[in-house]
Amino acid sequence: MNRFLIQVMFFFGVAIAVSAQDNMAEQLLAEGIKYSNEGSYKRAIGFFEDALNVDEKLNRAKYELAYIYLQTGDSEKAAEYSREVMKSDDSLKLEATLILGAAYDQQNESKKSLKTYKKAVKEFPESNLAQFNLGLRYYNNRNWDEAESCLTKSLTIDKSYPGSHFLLAHIMLNKGETVKSMLSLYYFLLLEQDTERTLDAYEILEELWKSSVTNLEGEKVISINSSSNDFYKIVDFDIKIKTATYQGNFEPSDRLNVFSENTNLLFDVISRNYDAKLGFWELTYVDFFKELHDKGFSNSFAYYVSNSSYRPQVLVWLSDHYAEFNSFINWMELQ
Repeated sequence: MNRFLIQVMFFFGVAIAVSAQDNMAEQLLAEGIKYSNEGSYKRAIGFFEDALNVDEKLNRAKYELAYIYLQTGDSEKAAEYSREVMKSDDSLKLEATLILGAAYDQQNESKKSLKTYKKAVKEFPESNLAQFNLGLRYYNNRNWDEAESCLTKSLTIDKSYPGSHFLLAHIMLNKGETVKSMLSLYYFLLLEQDTERTLDAYEILEELWKSSVTNLEGEKVISINSSSNDFYKIVDFDIKIKTATYQGNFEPSDRLNVFSENTNLLFDVISRNYDAKLGFWELTYVDFFKELHDKGFSNSFAYYVSNSSYRPQVLVWLSDHYAEFNSFINWMELQ
């Protein structure tokens, strides 16, 4: 057998061995992911560790271990594995960076987590999740303005991420911006149904509407000028006056109809007073809800987002207004 043929056979054999090794590592990784998705974290950890014993450079296994240790409260190991992933120029670098920030959060290392999230935003400026997590850190630090800035950027990147709307609503509540908080909560409810956050968001909206019902006695007259916030002041003042005039017409048990009427009122006031500005709030929320109202879909929307809280009553309404609701759904599919 000549030397060239021996060399070819040797390298071919090495290639087969490497391929078999890679396949084994991937199979172990797949098993680990399966158990992780099922919540069987202890079994998953075993498979991921076995995968790393076969291929110590398998970043996906390191990332999965970081995620599991974060979920189970072992922030030290979560940080350790996430740092290893971050060392390489890998597609999982962003996710690993966010896990590291969350691990620091678990350790109450707010300065380190803030620095880590800032790093994520700097390296991945078009990531809505990087902006969201930085905004959440600012929110926990009670830095409302910086938190709002991050969340508006997050939603500019991806308007369909429910968590950003939910957090932004809480930020605006803390800033005393009731109407803006309502808009964020309404949009969140459109995106997310049947979760604990859904129930929280709906309850907050109901409480905000209750707080707006006042006889206005002794309340200072709001001076309207040409500043950029005037539109939201006008809306807030207008709905306070109008809800006070009709709220007493409903029985205390008729909360769903009250919510629907209030929702219709808000969108009507927005539609009549809108001055076509082109800022974040207008492009993200006001334009959408104005068009929704102008199309005659305010009631359908109100009942749709009430499904998690008043399902039996909503189902009755839907059966009585099927054509109207179907038109709303068809319109939403085009948005």
